[in-house]
Amino acid sequence: MRIRTFTARTMSEALREVRAELGRDAVILGNRDTANGVEVTAAIDPQDQPETFRITDPDLGENVLPLGNAEDDDLPEEAEHLLRAIAFHGAPIEVNERLCRRAAEVNDPSVMLSLAAGIEDVFRFAPLGRPSDNALVLVGPPGAGKTIVAAKFAVESVLAGRPLKIATTDVERPGGEMRLMELAQILDNRPVRLSPGRRLEWSGPRIIDTEGVNPFDDIDIQKLRETIEINDAEPVLVLPAGGDPYEYEDIAHVFAELGVTRLIATRLDTARRIGGIMAAAATGLSFAAAGASPVIADGLHPLTPNSLARLILNDPDGAADLDEYRKLA
Repeated sequence: MRIRTFTARTMSEALREVRAELGRDAVILGNRDTANGVEVTAAIDPQDQPETFRITDPDLGENVLPLGNAEDDDLPEEAEHLLRAIAFHGAPIEVNERLCRRAAEVNDPSVMLSLAAGIEDVFRFAPLGRPSDNALVLVGPPGAGKTIVAAKFAVESVLAGRPLKIATTDVERPGGEMRLMELAQILDNRPVRLSPGRRLEWSGPRIIDTEGVNPFDDIDIQKLRETIEINDAEPVLVLPAGGDPYEYEDIAHVFAELGVTRLIATRLDTARRIGGIMAAAATGLSFAAAGASPVIADGLHPLTPNSLARLILNDPDGAADLDEYRKLA
């Protein structure tokens, strides 16, 4: 058996290198995310070649799912698992179709790898990294988890020894900023109470937690727009998993008009279906990070094509990248 390890920027590029080097009969032994992309370990054994399931649908092309034997009349078990898993999450039909087509076109024996590569084509990923000298404004509907996300940023900055100023505009709702204030006493980093129309005077990295707004209320949206513009900030949408996909599509479009390009998905520890955040991201927003636990010290986690594929294909505890934090919740 011949074994090789391939590194590339994306899963699609890595799989193309595997095919070019080892051919289409190569078996993927494992994969992992790296600082520069992904690493795929593959092997080839001429004595033990996997058979290929061919589809001749004119819209999908031929030989698009390497998931069984061409002589079988029934849909192969792996293909059925993929279709059922994607459908389970309840994303809009057009999103599901795009995912299935892309995963099928990859033509890899591993359903997870095929889906991960397809996800790279359907969704965008733009990790937040360290807060820059520009402000981030956390926006979203009420109860989305914006304050918890801000608190996670605050803890991370303290642990890393980096300065970060926290502000909140959630000053009118009774108790709206209390969790941040309680945390600030521990971290010795008291958040600034920011009234509408006021700029946060801080030249370094800063996070502004905003009050939840009704996305379909023009007055709410206008107030939020003023906060974003006066602080020359990047708005980042925070959405909890488990919401209605079609509502989330509408919400994503509204916030995109405010300049939102990135999405933080929260409550992945309590939702079994993630079709809502898939629908929101499919409008053109990029996945920036994920929250998989209400425990503030657990922080935020990168959401990658690999981890998203595992979330889609597996049971609620099946995404290895997030599993530890789910169980803590």
